[in-house]
Amino acid sequence: MDFERFTIDDLRARNGFKWRRYGDDVIPAWVADMDFPVAEPIQAYVTGAAMRSDFGYPSKHEAEGLAAIFAARMAAKYGWQIPVERTVLLTDIVQGLYWGVLGTCGEADSAIIQTPIYPPFLRSVKETGRRPILCPLVMDEERFEIDFDAMERAIDTRTRVFMLCNPHNPGGRAFTRAELERLGEWVLQHDLVVLADEIHSDLVYAGHAHIPFGSLAPELMRRTITFNSANKAFNIAGLRVGLAVFGSAELMQAFSPYPERVRGGLSSFACAASRIAWQSCDDWLTAAVAYLQANRDYMTNFLAERLPSVKYCPPEATYLAWLDFTQSGLGAEPLDFFLAHAKVALYDGTAFGPQGVGCTRINFATPRYILHEILARMAAAVAQHAGG
Repeated sequence: MDFERFTIDDLRARNGFKWRRYGDDVIPAWVADMDFPVAEPIQAYVTGAAMRSDFGYPSKHEAEGLAAIFAARMAAKYGWQIPVERTVLLTDIVQGLYWGVLGTCGEADSAIIQTPIYPPFLRSVKETGRRPILCPLVMDEERFEIDFDAMERAIDTRTRVFMLCNPHNPGGRAFTRAELERLGEWVLQHDLVVLADEIHSDLVYAGHAHIPFGSLAPELMRRTITFNSANKAFNIAGLRVGLAVFGSAELMQAFSPYPERVRGGLSSFACAASRIAWQSCDDWLTAAVAYLQANRDYMTNFLAERLPSVKYCPPEATYLAWLDFTQSGLGAEPLDFFLAHAKVALYDGTAFGPQGVGCTRINFATPRYILHEILARMAAAVAQHAGG
Protein backbone atom coordinates (compact mmCIF):
# COMPACT_ATOMS: atom_id res chain seq x y z
CA MET A 1 0.00 0.00 0.00
CA ASP A 2 1.46 3.34 -1.04
CA PHE A 3 0.50 5.78 1.70
CA GLU A 4 2.79 8.43 0.19
CA ARG A 5 1.19 8.41 -3.24
CA PHE A 6 -0.48 11.78 -3.00
CA THR A 7 1.36 15.06 -3.46
CA ILE A 8 0.30 18.25 -1.73
CA ASP A 9 -1.17 19.40 -5.05
CA ASP A 10 -3.20 16.18 -5.23
CA LEU A 11 -4.58 16.83 -1.77
CA ARG A 12 -5.36 20.47 -2.51
CA ALA A 13 -7.51 19.32 -5.42
CA ARG A 14 -9.86 17.54 -3.02
CA ASN A 15 -13.24 19.03 -2.13
CA GLY A 16 -13.12 18.03 1.54
CA PHE A 17 -13.21 20.60 4.33
CA LYS A 18 -9.71 19.77 5.55
CA TRP A 19 -7.86 21.05 2.48
CA ARG A 20 -10.38 23.73 1.46
CA ARG A 21 -10.73 25.75 4.64
CA TYR A 22 -7.39 27.57 4.45
CA GLY A 23 -5.33 29.14 1.69
CA ASP A 24 -2.95 27.31 -0.62
CA ASP A 25 0.05 28.41 1.44
CA VAL A 26 -1.25 26.57 4.55
CA ILE A 27 -0.77 22.87 5.29
CA PRO A 28 -3.79 21.55 7.23
CA ALA A 29 -3.28 19.16 10.15
CA TRP A 30 -6.54 19.73 11.99
CA VAL A 31 -9.76 17.88 11.11
CA ALA A 32 -9.61 14.07 11.38
CA ASP A 33 -9.29 12.93 7.76
CA MET A 34 -6.41 10.80 6.52
CA ASP A 35 -4.39 12.01 3.54
CA PHE A 36 -4.13 8.45 2.22
CA PRO A 37 -5.69 6.52 -0.66
CA VAL A 38 -8.62 4.41 0.49
CA ALA A 39 -8.45 0.64 0.33
CA GLU A 40 -8.64 -0.73 -3.22
CA PRO A 41 -11.88 -2.74 -2.70
CA ILE A 42 -13.68 0.42 -1.56
CA GLN A 43 -12.19 2.45 -4.41
CA ALA A 44 -13.24 -0.21 -6.92
CA TYR A 45 -16.81 -0.27 -5.63
CA VAL A 46 -17.24 3.51 -5.68
CA THR A 47 -15.67 3.79 -9.15
CA GLY A 48 -17.85 1.00 -10.50
CA ALA A 49 -21.00 2.46 -9.01
CA ALA A 50 -20.22 5.83 -10.58
CA MET A 51 -19.63 4.20 -13.98
CA ARG A 52 -23.00 2.47 -13.67
CA SER A 53 -24.71 5.71 -12.54
CA ASP A 54 -25.76 3.66 -9.51
CA PHE A 55 -26.93 6.48 -7.27
CA GLY A 56 -30.28 5.11 -6.12
CA TYR A 57 -31.59 4.50 -2.62
CA PRO A 58 -29.84 1.70 -0.73
CA SER A 59 -31.63 -1.60 -0.52
CA LYS A 60 -33.11 -2.48 2.83
CA HIS A 61 -31.02 -5.65 2.82
CA GLU A 62 -27.79 -3.65 2.36
CA ALA A 63 -28.58 -1.33 5.24
CA GLU A 64 -29.89 -3.96 7.65
CA GLY A 65 -26.99 -6.31 6.88
CA LEU A 66 -24.48 -3.89 8.37
CA ALA A 67 -25.61 -4.66 11.91
CA ALA A 68 -24.95 -8.38 11.45
CA ILE A 69 -21.58 -7.71 9.80
CA PHE A 70 -20.56 -5.43 12.67
CA ALA A 71 -21.71 -8.01 15.23
CA ALA A 72 -19.61 -10.70 13.54
CA ARG A 73 -16.61 -8.38 13.60
CA MET A 74 -17.02 -7.63 17.32
CA ALA A 75 -17.31 -11.35 18.09
CA ALA A 76 -14.21 -12.20 16.07
CA LYS A 77 -12.03 -9.37 17.40
CA TYR A 78 -13.12 -9.14 21.02
CA GLY A 79 -15.29 -12.15 21.78
CA TRP A 80 -18.08 -9.63 22.36
CA GLN A 81 -21.57 -10.80 21.53
CA ILE A 82 -23.78 -7.85 20.65
CA PRO A 83 -27.54 -7.88 19.94
CA VAL A 84 -28.17 -7.34 16.22
CA GLU A 85 -31.81 -6.55 16.99
CA ARG A 86 -30.70 -3.65 19.20
CA THR A 87 -28.16 -2.22 16.75
CA VAL A 88 -29.41 0.92 15.04
CA LEU A 89 -27.93 2.66 12.01
CA LEU A 90 -27.20 6.38 12.21
CA THR A 91 -25.97 9.04 9.83
CA ASP A 92 -22.88 9.54 11.99
CA ILE A 93 -21.55 9.20 15.52
CA VAL A 94 -22.06 12.88 16.40
CA GLN A 95 -25.77 12.43 15.69
CA GLY A 96 -25.66 9.46 18.05
CA LEU A 97 -24.12 11.54 20.84
CA TYR A 98 -26.90 14.12 20.63
CA TRP A 99 -29.54 11.45 20.40
CA GLY A 100 -27.99 9.58 23.33
CA VAL A 101 -27.95 12.63 25.58
CA LEU A 102 -31.58 13.48 24.73
CA GLY A 103 -32.77 9.94 25.46
CA THR A 104 -30.94 9.29 28.72
CA CYS A 105 -30.56 12.66 30.41
CA GLY A 106 -33.47 14.91 31.49
CA GLU A 107 -33.40 18.68 31.10
CA ALA A 108 -32.33 19.24 34.71
CA ASP A 109 -29.83 16.37 34.68
CA SER A 110 -26.08 16.31 34.20
CA ALA A 111 -23.54 14.33 32.20
CA ILE A 112 -19.91 13.72 33.10
CA ILE A 113 -17.41 14.56 30.36
CA GLN A 114 -13.67 13.86 30.49
CA THR A 115 -11.85 16.81 28.98
CA PRO A 116 -9.98 17.60 26.82
CA ILE A 117 -12.55 15.95 24.59
CA TYR A 118 -13.75 15.84 21.01
CA PRO A 119 -15.84 19.06 20.81
CA PRO A 120 -19.22 17.44 19.92
CA PHE A 121 -19.22 15.79 23.37
CA LEU A 122 -19.38 19.26 24.91
CA ARG A 123 -21.80 20.63 22.33
CA SER A 124 -24.19 17.69 22.57
CA VAL A 125 -24.76 18.41 26.26
CA LYS A 126 -24.82 22.19 26.01
CA GLU A 127 -27.02 22.43 22.93
CA THR A 128 -29.62 20.00 24.29
CA GLY A 129 -29.95 22.07 27.46
CA ARG A 130 -28.36 19.51 29.76
CA ARG A 131 -25.70 20.31 32.34
CA PRO A 132 -22.09 19.26 31.73
CA ILE A 133 -19.86 18.18 34.61
CA LEU A 134 -16.29 18.48 33.38
CA CYS A 135 -13.82 16.04 34.92
CA PRO A 136 -10.45 16.61 33.25
CA LEU A 137 -8.09 13.79 32.55
CA VAL A 138 -4.71 14.24 34.23
CA MET A 139 -1.72 14.47 31.88
CA ASP A 140 1.44 13.07 33.44
CA GLU A 141 4.79 12.50 31.70
CA GLU A 142 3.62 9.46 29.79
CA ARG A 143 -0.15 9.54 29.26
CA PHE A 144 -3.54 10.91 30.28
CA GLU A 145 -5.07 9.29 33.37
CA ILE A 146 -8.63 9.16 34.70
CA ASP A 147 -8.98 11.23 37.88
CA PHE A 148 -11.40 9.12 39.89
CA ASP A 149 -11.11 11.32 42.97
CA ALA A 150 -12.12 14.40 40.99
CA MET A 151 -15.08 12.53 39.51
CA GLU A 152 -16.25 11.49 42.95
CA ARG A 153 -16.10 15.09 44.13
CA ALA A 154 -17.90 16.40 41.05
CA ILE A 155 -20.82 13.99 40.66
CA ASP A 156 -24.18 15.09 42.04
CA THR A 157 -27.65 13.64 42.57
CA ARG A 158 -28.80 14.72 39.10
CA THR A 159 -25.98 13.01 37.21
CA ARG A 160 -27.40 10.43 34.83
CA VAL A 161 -24.78 9.89 32.13
CA PHE A 162 -21.07 9.20 31.77
CA MET A 163 -19.68 10.05 28.33
CA LEU A 164 -16.75 7.80 27.44
CA CYS A 165 -14.42 8.32 24.49
CA ASN A 166 -12.28 5.21 24.08
CA PRO A 167 -9.86 5.29 22.37
CA HIS A 168 -9.70 8.85 23.57
CA ASN A 169 -9.75 11.84 21.24
CA PRO A 170 -7.56 13.91 21.59
CA GLY A 171 -5.59 12.20 24.38
CA GLY A 172 -4.75 9.11 22.34
CA ARG A 173 -5.42 6.71 25.21
CA ALA A 174 -6.52 3.12 24.73
CA PHE A 175 -7.72 2.63 28.29
CA THR A 176 -6.56 -0.58 29.95
CA ARG A 177 -8.83 -3.29 31.25
CA ALA A 178 -7.95 -2.34 34.84
CA GLU A 179 -8.91 1.30 34.22
CA LEU A 180 -12.17 0.36 32.51
CA GLU A 181 -13.08 -2.16 35.21
CA ARG A 182 -12.53 0.47 37.89
CA LEU A 183 -14.64 2.88 35.85
CA GLY A 184 -17.29 0.20 35.52
CA GLU A 185 -17.46 -0.27 39.29
CA TRP A 186 -17.84 3.48 39.71
CA VAL A 187 -20.59 3.64 37.08
CA LEU A 188 -22.50 0.85 38.83
CA GLN A 189 -22.05 2.52 42.20
CA HIS A 190 -23.65 5.71 40.89
CA ASP A 191 -26.23 4.06 38.61
CA LEU A 192 -25.12 5.83 35.44
CA VAL A 193 -25.78 5.22 31.76
CA VAL A 194 -22.63 5.16 29.61
CA LEU A 195 -22.48 6.67 26.13
CA ALA A 196 -19.35 5.06 24.67
CA ASP A 197 -17.84 6.51 21.49
CA GLU A 198 -15.49 3.78 20.21
CA ILE A 199 -15.04 5.00 16.64
CA HIS A 200 -11.22 4.82 16.84
CA SER A 201 -11.24 1.21 18.07
CA ASP A 202 -9.46 -0.13 14.98
CA LEU A 203 -6.62 2.40 15.28
CA VAL A 204 -4.65 1.02 18.23
CA TYR A 205 -0.85 0.65 18.24
CA ALA A 206 1.42 -2.22 19.23
CA GLY A 207 1.53 -2.88 22.96
CA HIS A 208 -2.02 -1.65 23.50
CA ALA A 209 -5.50 -3.00 22.93
CA HIS A 210 -9.04 -1.76 22.57
CA ILE A 211 -11.53 -3.18 25.04
CA PRO A 212 -15.21 -2.40 24.33
CA PHE A 213 -16.73 -1.05 27.52
CA GLY A 214 -19.90 -3.06 27.00
CA SER A 215 -17.86 -6.27 26.82
CA LEU A 216 -16.58 -6.01 30.41
CA ALA A 217 -19.61 -7.48 32.18
CA PRO A 218 -23.32 -8.11 31.48
CA GLU A 219 -24.36 -5.52 34.08
CA LEU A 220 -22.25 -2.89 32.30
CA MET A 221 -23.50 -3.91 28.86
CA ARG A 222 -27.08 -3.34 30.05
CA ARG A 223 -26.38 0.33 30.81
CA THR A 224 -24.20 1.16 27.80
CA ILE A 225 -24.92 2.56 24.35
CA THR A 226 -21.89 1.95 22.14
CA PHE A 227 -21.25 4.02 19.03
CA ASN A 228 -18.94 2.85 16.26
CA SER A 229 -18.35 3.18 12.53
CA ALA A 230 -16.00 2.18 9.72
CA ASN A 231 -15.62 5.84 8.78
CA LYS A 232 -12.57 6.80 10.80
CA ALA A 233 -10.38 3.71 10.48
CA PHE A 234 -11.00 3.22 6.76
CA ASN A 235 -10.86 6.90 5.76
CA ILE A 236 -14.43 7.18 4.46
CA ALA A 237 -15.79 9.87 6.81
CA GLY A 238 -17.60 11.70 4.02
CA LEU A 239 -19.84 8.69 3.35
CA ARG A 240 -21.61 9.22 6.69
CA VAL A 241 -22.72 6.10 8.51
CA GLY A 242 -22.53 4.88 12.10
CA LEU A 243 -24.08 2.38 14.48
CA ALA A 244 -25.51 2.53 17.98
CA VAL A 245 -25.56 -0.69 20.01
CA PHE A 246 -28.09 -0.65 22.85
CA GLY A 247 -27.05 -2.87 25.71
CA SER A 248 -30.60 -3.56 26.89
CA ALA A 249 -34.18 -3.40 25.71
CA GLU A 250 -34.86 -0.88 28.48
CA LEU A 251 -32.22 1.48 27.12
CA MET A 252 -33.60 1.16 23.63
CA GLN A 253 -37.12 1.83 24.92
CA ALA A 254 -35.97 5.22 26.18
CA PHE A 255 -35.63 6.27 22.56
CA SER A 256 -39.07 5.12 21.42
CA PRO A 257 -40.51 8.68 21.52
CA TYR A 258 -38.14 9.66 18.69
CA PRO A 259 -39.36 8.65 15.23
CA GLU A 260 -36.97 6.65 13.10
CA ARG A 261 -36.84 9.39 10.49
CA VAL A 262 -35.22 11.75 13.01
CA ARG A 263 -32.06 9.78 12.28
CA GLY A 264 -32.26 10.65 8.58
CA GLY A 265 -31.30 8.20 5.88
CA LEU A 266 -28.17 6.46 4.62
CA SER A 267 -26.67 6.43 1.15
CA SER A 268 -26.02 3.29 -0.85
CA PHE A 269 -22.33 4.30 -0.95
CA ALA A 270 -22.14 4.49 2.85
CA CYS A 271 -23.70 1.08 3.39
CA ALA A 272 -21.69 -0.71 0.73
CA ALA A 273 -18.36 0.93 1.63
CA SER A 274 -18.78 0.03 5.30
CA ARG A 275 -19.63 -3.55 4.44
CA ILE A 276 -16.61 -3.82 2.15
CA ALA A 277 -14.34 -2.19 4.74
CA TRP A 278 -15.28 -4.61 7.48
CA GLN A 279 -15.24 -7.71 5.29
CA SER A 280 -12.44 -7.11 2.77
CA CYS A 281 -10.05 -4.37 3.88
CA ASP A 282 -8.27 -5.53 7.02
CA ASP A 283 -4.98 -5.95 5.13
CA TRP A 284 -5.17 -2.27 4.20
CA LEU A 285 -6.04 -1.40 7.82
CA THR A 286 -3.07 -3.34 9.19
CA ALA A 287 -0.73 -1.52 6.83
CA ALA A 288 -2.31 1.85 7.63
CA VAL A 289 -1.93 1.35 11.39
CA ALA A 290 1.73 0.37 10.91
CA TYR A 291 2.35 3.50 8.84
CA LEU A 292 0.56 5.68 11.38
CA GLN A 293 2.59 4.17 14.23
CA ALA A 294 5.78 4.99 12.33
CA ASN A 295 4.49 8.54 11.83
CA ARG A 296 3.77 8.78 15.55
CA ASP A 297 7.29 7.62 16.37
CA TYR A 298 8.78 10.07 13.87
CA MET A 299 6.82 12.90 15.45
CA THR A 300 7.81 11.81 18.96
CA ASN A 301 11.49 11.96 18.07
CA PHE A 302 11.14 15.24 16.19
CA LEU A 303 9.37 16.96 19.09
CA ALA A 304 11.97 15.73 21.58
CA GLU A 305 14.80 17.11 19.45
CA ARG A 306 13.35 20.26 17.91
CA LEU A 307 10.43 21.29 20.14
CA PRO A 308 11.41 20.11 23.64
CA SER A 309 9.26 22.74 25.36
CA VAL A 310 6.10 21.03 24.09
CA LYS A 311 4.37 18.71 26.54
CA TYR A 312 3.24 15.67 24.61
CA CYS A 313 2.23 12.09 25.33
CA PRO A 314 2.73 9.68 22.41
CA PRO A 315 -0.74 8.37 21.54
CA GLU A 316 -1.53 4.71 22.13
CA ALA A 317 -4.30 4.90 19.54
CA THR A 318 -5.87 7.26 16.95
CA TYR A 319 -3.89 9.41 14.53
CA LEU A 320 -4.38 12.50 16.66
CA ALA A 321 -2.10 13.98 19.31
CA TRP A 322 -2.45 16.66 21.97
CA LEU A 323 0.29 19.29 22.06
CA ASP A 324 0.62 21.49 25.14
CA PHE A 325 2.49 24.72 24.35
CA THR A 326 1.86 26.45 27.68
CA GLN A 327 5.61 26.42 28.44
CA SER A 328 6.54 27.73 25.00
CA GLY A 329 5.38 31.31 25.44
CA LEU A 330 3.04 31.27 22.44
CA GLY A 331 0.00 32.65 24.23
CA ALA A 332 -3.45 31.28 24.88
CA GLU A 333 -4.13 30.20 21.29
CA PRO A 334 -1.11 28.61 19.59
CA LEU A 335 -3.45 27.81 16.71
CA ASP A 336 -3.25 31.48 15.67
CA PHE A 337 0.52 31.58 16.13
CA PHE A 338 1.18 28.60 13.88
CA LEU A 339 -1.33 29.69 11.29
CA ALA A 340 0.31 33.11 11.03
CA HIS A 341 3.99 32.19 11.42
CA ALA A 342 4.26 28.59 10.19
CA LYS A 343 1.37 28.40 7.74
CA VAL A 344 0.20 25.25 9.50
CA ALA A 345 -3.43 24.76 10.53
CA LEU A 346 -3.94 22.84 13.78
CA TYR A 347 -7.14 22.34 15.79
CA ASP A 348 -7.86 24.97 18.43
CA GLY A 349 -7.31 23.46 21.86
CA THR A 350 -9.95 25.61 23.53
CA ALA A 351 -12.65 23.77 21.55
CA PHE A 352 -11.81 20.65 23.62
CA GLY A 353 -12.59 22.23 26.98
CA PRO A 354 -11.18 24.82 29.42
CA GLN A 355 -7.76 23.20 29.83
CA GLY A 356 -7.24 23.51 26.09
CA VAL A 357 -5.91 27.03 26.57
CA GLY A 358 -2.36 27.04 25.20
CA CYS A 359 -2.85 23.66 23.50
CA THR A 360 -3.66 22.28 20.06
CA ARG A 361 -4.52 18.96 18.45
CA ILE A 362 -2.49 17.72 15.49
CA ASN A 363 -3.51 15.12 12.90
CA PHE A 364 -0.50 13.04 11.78
CA ALA A 365 -2.34 10.84 9.24
CA THR A 366 -0.48 12.25 6.28
CA PRO A 367 2.47 11.19 4.09
CA ARG A 368 5.67 11.40 6.11
CA TYR A 369 7.23 14.04 3.89
CA ILE A 370 4.21 16.27 4.60
CA LEU A 371 4.39 15.49 8.33
CA HIS A 372 8.06 16.50 8.28
CA GLU A 373 7.19 19.77 6.54
CA ILE A 374 4.46 20.50 9.10
CA LEU A 375 6.76 19.87 12.06
CA ALA A 376 9.72 21.70 10.49
CA ARG A 377 7.58 24.77 9.88
CA MET A 378 6.35 24.69 13.47
CA ALA A 379 9.86 24.29 14.89
CA ALA A 380 11.22 27.12 12.78
CA ALA A 381 8.39 29.42 13.88
CA VAL A 382 8.96 28.63 17.57
CA ALA A 383 12.72 29.13 17.23
CA GLN A 384 12.21 32.47 15.54
CA HIS A 385 9.74 33.51 18.25
CA ALA A 386 12.19 32.51 21.00
CA GLY A 387 14.99 34.44 19.31
CA GLY A 388 12.93 37.59 19.23
